[in-house]
Amino acid sequence: MKKIAIVIAELAKGGGAEKVAADLADAFSDLGYEVSILTFVGLKAGESRYEVKAKIVPLDIPERPGGFFIQLAILLYRAWRFRKIFRQQRFDHIFSFLEAANVPCVLASPKAVLSVHLDPGVMTRSEWFAFRWLYPRAKGVIAVSRQMQELLETGAHLKNVKCIYNPVNGHLIRQKAVESISIDGKFILAVGRLEHQKRFDLLIAAFARTQAQTDCQLVILGQGSLREALAQQISALGMENRITLAGLDSNPYKYMAKAEFLVMSSDYEGYPLVLIEALSLGCPIVSTDCPTGPREIVQHGKNGLLVEKGNADAIAAGIDTLFHDVALREQMRLQAPESVRGNDISSVADAWLAV
Repeated sequence: MKKIAIVIAELAKGGGAEKVAADLADAFSDLGYEVSILTFVGLKAGESRYEVKAKIVPLDIPERPGGFFIQLAILLYRAWRFRKIFRQQRFDHIFSFLEAANVPCVLASPKAVLSVHLDPGVMTRSEWFAFRWLYPRAKGVIAVSRQMQELLETGAHLKNVKCIYNPVNGHLIRQKAVESISIDGKFILAVGRLEHQKRFDLLIAAFARTQAQTDCQLVILGQGSLREALAQQISALGMENRITLAGLDSNPYKYMAKAEFLVMSSDYEGYPLVLIEALSLGCPIVSTDCPTGPREIVQHGKNGLLVEKGNADAIAAGIDTLFHDVALREQMRLQAPESVRGNDISSVADAWLAV
């Protein structure tokens, strides 16, 4: 039986890259591969949002505070452990996710395929150093959007980059989407970590300016360090009855299937999985035209609307346009699933195996 290693720092965070890694692990298992997920830290009971078929192998090499030499020691120890495991297990494929795993993986083996999920425009100097001097050693580098691929090719001069869009498990999502929710009436949905990148502060300010807020509410799914600040903002605007911070839900799809549409207000993304998932369920989109993924997912006027990044008035106008133009919204709803058919998990898994 052929063997695959999937390497990622941890699965507990529940972000887009973690979900892609988990979904691909299941897809490879279904294809008959023996899949191992190598992580730096283990999982406590109930800590992960993902139930994977693959074997999880925690290496117990967590992050530690400290200066340059401590971080270098951790990096080299991770690389040494990876090299030892790769030689013992003789994996046919090694797939790495996110920079914390990419660097030790490429130091450990030239067979590693590294994936980049963040906008290169927000990378640190040390991360750019890794792109220029270490990533060329890899068997391949996966960019999750065309724009990201171009940035890596021109900025880091990489010649081993291939674009593979993030996958969606449409069958599983549709199964989960039928569950009931406890929200009455019409609502607009937003999903993501409550951190500055996602700009929920901007979305809250924008929604408070809309005409739509008199006829529907805004539901925000997610948790993060800005929850208290966002709650205070909602209170200061007198919007407690119109905007709900609903917390983290392991099944956001039941909300996507019933929402009028989904709004994403981010300043930057990689290739936002939440947009693909919503569209696969027939949920139209209003998204900021931020780097690097939305423009490659949202077909303006067909499955959603793109609005100016960082502009609350533009977000408000997009919300009002899509909420009040029922015919446009229903047309988008019908066209949405077909627009992301190419993101089906089976096609994406085959593309990874072909690298």
